Amino acid sequence: MQKLTRLIKSYKSLFVWLLVALVLGLLINNRHHKTGSFNWMTPLWADQAGYYVYLPGLFVYQFDPATFPENIAGKMGDGFSIDLENKKVITRYTCGVAILQAPFFLFIHVLAGIKDQPQDGFSGIYHQVPNFAALFYCVVGLFFLWKFLLFYYDRKIVIFTLLALFFGTNLYYYAVDSTGMSHIYSFALFAIAAWLTKKFLSADSKHNLLYFINWSFIFALIVLIRPTNILLFPFLVCLDCKAATDFRLRLKTFVTLRNILVLAGAFLIVFLPQFLYWKHTYGSFIADSYAGYGFSNWKSPKILELFFSPNNGLFLYSPFYIVVLWGLFLMVRQNISNGWPIALTFIVITYVFASWFIFSFGCGFGSRNYVEYLVLFSLPVGFLFSQLSKLPKSRKKIAVVAVIAALVIFNVRLVYSYNRCFQGGDWDFQEYFAFIIKIKKYRQSLPMEAKEHMGPENEYSTTLYVPTNKIYYLKFKKAVVRSKVMLKEENSEALLVLSVQNPDSVVYWNAFRLRDQINKLHKKQAVEGEFWLPVPLPENSTIATYIWNKEKESLSFNQLKIFLE
Repeated sequence: MQKLTRLIKSYKSLFVWLLVALVLGLLINNRHHKTGSFNWMTPLWADQAGYYVYLPGLFVYQFDPATFPENIAGKMGDGFSIDLENKKVITRYTCGVAILQAPFFLFIHVLAGIKDQPQDGFSGIYHQVPNFAALFYCVVGLFFLWKFLLFYYDRKIVIFTLLALFFGTNLYYYAVDSTGMSHIYSFALFAIAAWLTKKFLSADSKHNLLYFINWSFIFALIVLIRPTNILLFPFLVCLDCKAATDFRLRLKTFVTLRNILVLAGAFLIVFLPQFLYWKHTYGSFIADSYAGYGFSNWKSPKILELFFSPNNGLFLYSPFYIVVLWGLFLMVRQNISNGWPIALTFIVITYVFASWFIFSFGCGFGSRNYVEYLVLFSLPVGFLFSQLSKLPKSRKKIAVVAVIAALVIFNVRLVYSYNRCFQGGDWDFQEYFAFIIKIKKYRQSLPMEAKEHMGPENEYSTTLYVPTNKIYYLKFKKAVVRSKVMLKEENSEALLVLSVQNPDSVVYWNAFRLRDQINKLHKKQAVEGEFWLPVPLPENSTIATYIWNKEKESLSFNQLKIFLE
């Protein structure tokens, strides 16, 4: 009977996690099914391409830059560079993310061959590699964080903690939107490392070594992905220590000759691909690929900006971190184990992040470096929720829960109104509030009584024109163009185009390939393109949007609308 009960529970648990994966997959697909390829909205743009380039570089081109597609670095947002003269493929990012993405790359590579698509590592279906990888590692991270938190809190508290952290912080953004960035991968490894630490510390001598070997390889990967992640180590060593004597005993547990040799061996094996790449590219097994960047603000860390700047300030984008600090304050005040180690870790990483030469760390959502550390911060959130659950029902309790729920909703809403990169100055609150109060300020449609057919006789569709002489002063920054299109050619090169034209010149021109958003031929489907406008718009210019049938193929459309924001 007990075996049957355990079997039912295991199937029930499997069903729940499959449901989590399904929901997350739908969220990722909703965010990316219209992003296409080779543009700033894809998960293989800029930094994300820099992490990824190891995979096509190794498996498709054997790191021979002469065989790479022409101008591929520019098409991927210059996240890496091709040095034809010295025969180098140069990326400053380490290969940890690529190692974790490798199984998904190989799967997509085989699938591209089956579907008779180019197996070039960069086009079409390859832009789904980070999405599949992020889906897997996010579920893995949540699963191991669940197992870790169950050491401390009951199932109900753990469920609410996971939901609040996922939807209430920038973890959501990096799991669903910027799936090629390192943070969701580090988050998964942090969660596994925390769980393995608990297992290692409580294991008998028979299993102790096995857990430490696994822990060592995971920790080496954590550091390979982002070297600053080594700041997690003190927390893991101090986990559950309640006094100085506990800490001394813990050091004796970790710092043994056997463990040092195991950890050193794990680091050597995990870092070996990186050492080989550095040797090939820079001529040395250890190289500073971030030369010209670095921590230049040690003496004047930008802590205020890191927390409160409209340009990716932590608390302005994910104010749920206030709840984290609230729970942490309660843990420290009540002298709960792990309170002080988490507080000190938060202080140290804040100082380090604020000392980077650019506190915002470029395009992102909030202070993105804190995402992986949510594994640590889950403990104070769980503690706060457990304390709240013990309070009798009252208006005060309801108000507190309502505020927490509002912070979670705010985060999700901002994710979907945010344009993936802050364009204003470090204290440009007007730009920031424009994301919060998202209003479609202008809309215009192309009058159409019936669908328009295009073929060999017409290269350009009817154009929708928006004169700017009456709206230029409103400082629109983005245009969203929507249409309903039916394609008939599998390799269609038709483009959705938007341009800004002066009477004598073109100020701006950009385009999206229609087939990147079409998954079925001979069927009318909605397409959408997002275009950043030049700011300010020239006073006497005209915005023009149309379909460019550059190969003069057969297609049709029956809608063309533009929204200015």
